[in-house]
This record gives sequence, structure tokens and C-alpha cells, in this order.
Amino acid sequence: MRGFFLRLAIAALALVAGTGLAWAQGTTTIQIRQGADGVGYLTDSKGMTLYYYTKDADGQSACYGGCAEAWPVFYAPTVTIPSTLDAEDFGTITRTDGTKQTTYYGWPLYHWVKDKKPGDVTGEGVGKVWYILKSPWYSVTISTNATLGNYLVDENGKALYWFTKDTIGQSACSADCLKAWPAFSVSSIVVPSALKASDFGSITRADGTPQTTYKGYPLYYWVKDAKRGDVTGQNVGKVWFVIDPAKFPPGKM
Repeated sequence: MRGFFLRLAIAALALVAGTGLAWAQGTTTIQIRQGADGVGYLTDSKGMTLYYYTKDADGQSACYGGCAEAWPVFYAPTVTIPSTLDAEDFGTITRTDGTKQTTYYGWPLYHWVKDKKPGDVTGEGVGKVWYILKSPWYSVTISTNATLGNYLVDENGKALYWFTKDTIGQSACSADCLKAWPAFSVSSIVVPSALKASDFGSITRADGTPQTTYKGYPLYYWVKDAKRGDVTGQNVGKVWFVIDPAKFPPGKM
């Protein structure tokens, strides 16, 4: 009899533990859903897709009024995530109306009112400024400036530039030039639907280091861009420019 009660107690503990595990999984505020193409993207706990807005270039929300009605803000006071994500990549901003909003890699997160059920991604590419958040996160993505329009940025929203003295597959920037315009390099390419991964490549510089290219042209940072959203390198010396994917390569500019 004593053995029976012992087994019963063990079974009860196992049930509680199992229930606790299910509860913990159920409280995950950010999830990864696999799309039809096998690519993962971020959703909320109900499986509803999350988006980023390219006009939030500086990490603050530019979506209010009618925009916020169509693209409701996502906010979770405490972010719980799958083990494949990093909690340090999430944050919180305070909007101008005093409400909070969760961010991912510095980008404020939103829903789209026309997504009606889990798995819907009807907001993808809307206005060429709204995109899902792939996992792994974009190594190169798009930001939008009120004056310059769309331009390429790295995973953290920092502007990428091209040098008009470069030729396809060859950098003309070295020594002091390279100190001011550090080469951009990533080992893998993950991009939103507005870009083609095949447009990106890599060259080996004279010192043996790699540099990522876009449509054959090497990509750079500008040391005077102190934070995300800065585009102070635009038109420096009349030879450095941000890259609008729709107007690149230079022959189309």
C-alpha cells in the first residue's frame, strides 16, 4: 500500500511539473513561426505576426494617429522568448503619448489589422515600408529617411554607404579613407522581401579582410554616424552616398 501511495505521489508531481512546463511555454510573449518557405519570423504569443516600420529609423516610433490604428503597437511588460532568441535583442521605448512599445534590434514592433488569424502575413511589404521580422534577424535591411527615402542599413539600423570611386568588385578606399569609412562585412545574408540575397556578395580586400558588396559595389560605414538613423555621410565630398535599392546601381541614379 505504501508503495502505491508513493507511486501516486510521484505521478502527481510529474503531472504538476508537466503542467508547469506547459504553462511556462504558454507565457512566451514572442514566438517564432515557420512560414511556407521554411523561413522563421516573429509573432506574439497567439501566433499573430509582428512587423517593423522602416520609417522608425532612429529607433523611435513614427506611427501615430491613423497609422497606429492600422498598425497597433505591440507591448509586453516582460518579454519571454524561445531559446533560439536573445533577450538582449529586445527592449522598450516610451512613445510620445506616454505608452510603451516593445522593440527588437531597436525597431519598435507592430501588428497589422488586416491579419485575421495566426500565420497571416498580409502586412509584408505594405507601402514598401512594413516588413516581418525574420529569424535569424536581417543582416542587411531597409530604413527610410524623410528626405532621402529608402536606404540600406545593417542589423542595428546604421546606414551603409557606397563610394563612387569604387568599381564593381574593387574598393578604392584604403589607409586614412578606410579609417573614416570602415568596411562593412557579414558572414551571411538575411534580407527582407524588398531585397534579393543574390544581390549581395563579398570581396577580399588587399589586406586579406572580407567586405560585403551590394550589386558588386563594396559597402561602408561612416565614423561620424553616431547612432541609428544618422545619415551624415550622405554626399560627403560628393562621392559618398547611401543606397536606395530602387535606384541602384549608379547607372540608374
